[in-house]
Amino acid sequence: MLGTLGGALVIPATAAMSEMGIELIVEAFAVVVIGGLGSMRGAFVGALVWACSARSRSRLSRLEMLLIYLIVIAVLIWRPSGLFGTAAA
Repeated sequence: MLGTLGGALVIPATAAMSEMGIELIVEAFAVVVIGGLGSMRGAFVGALVWACSARSRSRLSRLEMLLIYLIVIAVLIWRPSGLFGTAAA
């Protein structure tokens, strides 16, 4: 229901096309990977990390989307299960 409401609010501001959700899906995946699967606290921290990187993106136009992917790579190297995820058995 919230996805439908969000789409209804976005459509008047932008043109509707079939690929319009791809960027959001990739960013949501990055947030989940940073926080760790199955962790609500991790998703919150991942969203904060994403918000900080999005804020810096406006200042660093050359790095744009690369910054969030570098953060994801660093987290996966440092903690493969995410910041708050648990290791699979």
